[in-house]
Amino acid sequence: MIGSGVYLPVNFVKLMPNMCRLLSPYGRKSYIVVIPALLAIGGCAHAPKLSMHHAPDKKTEALARPHTSESNRDSQSRQPDSLDLKLSTTQQLQPKPSPRLSPAALSTDPLLSGILQSDIARAKMIAKRNYQPSWKIIEQRSRFVRSRLLDTLNQLHAPASLQVIPVVESTYDPYALSITGAAGLWQLMPATARSLGIHSSHNINGRRHVAHSTTAAVRYLQRLHQRFNSWPLALAAYNLGPNALAHRLKKHHWKRDDGLNHIPIPAATRMYVQYIIGLAALLQDQTFSFPVPVKTRELVVQAPIDINRLAHISGMSENDIFRFNPSLNQAQYLRKTVTLHVPESDYDIIRSKLTMAGPRYVNTIVGKGDSLWSIARSNHTSVATLKTLNRDIGRYLHIGQKLKLPANRLTRASADINPLLPTNRRIRYRVRSGDSLWRIASRFGTTPGAIARSNRISTKRMIRTGDTLWVYARQRPS
Repeated sequence: MIGSGVYLPVNFVKLMPNMCRLLSPYGRKSYIVVIPALLAIGGCAHAPKLSMHHAPDKKTEALARPHTSESNRDSQSRQPDSLDLKLSTTQQLQPKPSPRLSPAALSTDPLLSGILQSDIARAKMIAKRNYQPSWKIIEQRSRFVRSRLLDTLNQLHAPASLQVIPVVESTYDPYALSITGAAGLWQLMPATARSLGIHSSHNINGRRHVAHSTTAAVRYLQRLHQRFNSWPLALAAYNLGPNALAHRLKKHHWKRDDGLNHIPIPAATRMYVQYIIGLAALLQDQTFSFPVPVKTRELVVQAPIDINRLAHISGMSENDIFRFNPSLNQAQYLRKTVTLHVPESDYDIIRSKLTMAGPRYVNTIVGKGDSLWSIARSNHTSVATLKTLNRDIGRYLHIGQKLKLPANRLTRASADINPLLPTNRRIRYRVRSGDSLWRIASRFGTTPGAIARSNRISTKRMIRTGDTLWVYARQRPS
């Protein structure tokens, strides 16, 4: 066989050596001329022919096609052209796009579970932009109260991420007071607090009590979660009110796949929900973090006690004891036992100083018919001492005036107030349905007469919904 699929007669093959010897003197060019001529004369006539009307058998087909190895055929059949090569390479390098809205179902945080990833990303951006500038202050405030807050969440089997709600409500300031009268870490209204079992007195404000307010707020949130079967809706109900939210959901049904932007709530409430969701996500990925809180222990203190003096002789920083105990209305407890929360590391020292922390000075309020002489006599002191302790005292006393005197007799004495309570904070208050001067005064720790004087109205005047009043809030019991 010569070439591909060309067969020569046997006699011709036998003559080939003799022909080569005869043609060798004439060079290779003679082969090119003579051999094809011989093939045309005799050899090619005996080659098999392919019919156009019959399919070739396998042997004939193998002889007819160019000779190609199996490996080369495979490589040729798999070899793409240049365009296909470029496309396949690009497809391999290009990552598969993730779905635009994929639920965060794998999140370990119940607050984030089921919320769309796009909503979480947007909430994180909004929360970070709003709270990053003040996060250092929030961290410092949280150290004094967050340990008890986390203990309460754990006892109630509530999600730990609920600890971010006081960031949004009060920036972790238990002394925060809103223009509507909401107070404490969780910004509870007086009526809401009472309905949740929180009670206040002249000595203690329950809405500022860390454990009591946290217990009430978290149980309320858990009830809202059971009712709406969704943490975003529970948070919205906490801000807007459950009945208002239920009314909106009847008109516009919402499910988780719809996204946070489609919850039928006002823009302010939607922002509130996004802040909480965003902060929870920022804590989860450790973009934000809280410092280790200070562990505290309860210390029961018998009256009379001067808390400022106790903290001073125990070596505590100024006002820190009131940061650990924001529920205190007073700095002195002259007749009633009080429970304090003090750092575990300082517990033994503070306890050993209790006997030395009695009040040295107290206050008294001038009543009708009082004079310096009568006040000095009833408190076992002298007029000269009263004048020394009250340098700004005038010649005449007036009813309601506060005087400082030695703590010789406590029956008529009045205690100093908690120094962290903002006294006489002026608030522009808009009257709401059901309000009265007495209810407003009770809410802001003042009196109906004080509100009337500030607004130059009579205490008997009827106030209407929408009226605006100036209130000097003292954040006393409500």
